[in-house]
Amino acid sequence: MKKLFIQFYLLLFVCFLVMAMLVGLVYKFTAERAGRESMNDLMKSSLYLMRSELREIPPRDWNKTIDNLELNLSFKLHIEPMSKYQLDPTTLRRLRAGEIVALDDEYTFLQHIPRSHYVLAVGPIPYLFFLHEMRILDIVLLAFIGISLALPVFIWMRPHWKDMLRLESAAQRFGQGHLDERIHFDSASSLVRLGVAFNQMADNINTLVASKKQLIDGIAHELRTPLVRLRYRLEMSDNLTDVEAAALNRDIGQLEALIEELLTYARLDRPKVDLNLQSLDLAEWLAERIDDIRSVHPEVEIALEMPQRQNHGVADARLMERVLDNLVNNALRYADQQLRVGLWFDGNTACLQVEDDGPGIPPDERERVFEPFVRLDPSRDRATGGCGLGLAIVHSVAQAFGGYVVIDTSPLGGASVRFCWPVDLPLSPPRAA
Repeated sequence: MKKLFIQFYLLLFVCFLVMAMLVGLVYKFTAERAGRESMNDLMKSSLYLMRSELREIPPRDWNKTIDNLELNLSFKLHIEPMSKYQLDPTTLRRLRAGEIVALDDEYTFLQHIPRSHYVLAVGPIPYLFFLHEMRILDIVLLAFIGISLALPVFIWMRPHWKDMLRLESAAQRFGQGHLDERIHFDSASSLVRLGVAFNQMADNINTLVASKKQLIDGIAHELRTPLVRLRYRLEMSDNLTDVEAAALNRDIGQLEALIEELLTYARLDRPKVDLNLQSLDLAEWLAERIDDIRSVHPEVEIALEMPQRQNHGVADARLMERVLDNLVNNALRYADQQLRVGLWFDGNTACLQVEDDGPGIPPDERERVFEPFVRLDPSRDRATGGCGLGLAIVHSVAQAFGGYVVIDTSPLGGASVRFCWPVDLPLSPPRAA
């Protein structure tokens, strides 16, 4: 609000200042100019009469005459030596020529007395002093009005700003995955139409998300049904050789795995993912999973590196299993003979790293592999059953955990994928039975 308030206030103040200056210029060239000209004419007439009066009187009687004249005047009248006033050459030349000279700083008019070194001084003139005071008063008044403009600006802006904060908060919550978030303004609010548009947008997005979920769930269900039937008929068939049956079973298994990957990615591809966070002994959990993988893939050497002290952290066990399986399966797909899995802690951050001795991933392709269905070597993926969703799921889990995934070159010669996440996440409340 501070920035918006300052911008709006400065705009209003500048507009007011320009208008005040225009009015001041009009006043200066009309009323003030006319008043000064009238004052000059009055002074010329008065000084001419006074000078004519003094012309017939000896200099020794000038002061006495001036005192008598001053009784009938509203301003002071006195005779001073010309040397008393510090005048520039141009003003001094005008004064010697008989012109009336105005000293604005002293609010005084001067006229030279012929055939003498004296001047007739009239002042200070109250009118000139009043004009000077008016200038100061005008500046003070302009400053006061300019500052006082901040109050109506604040009063006008405050309800609008409160509504904008409500709208911003609703948009943030909606972006964080609270798809049921809606906002309702009073009918008197200036943002009521914007609130209606926001609610309509939220309803449409909510409908699209629900439709997407329903579509994927429906497709998965429709695909699983014929796959179950196909597997059943395969088991009942006696016309296939063992090799053909094994090939068909493998293809069906790949289709089932693809469906499972699609469902997992669809659940993760949402603004807010439901996590079942719990405290885990990560070292023990990892050792058990690696033992299972070693029993299935005895042909590959799998090394395991784990911390000696800190072992516990908060994570979703189900999603962590998907992360580990996808990282290890991806590494096994390209590894030649060796694979290394590591776990370590850096403060409140845990990192799970999987390395292989395969061909690696080119640096310019390391960001693209996190996109769904991206396969850098389609021929090898088709041969080994990859569908291009493994690293995309790992990346989505990292985002759900508030972590990150980094791909680098491994000392083994292949790729190194590092999955890191904060281990101090708040635990999920226990679910009701």
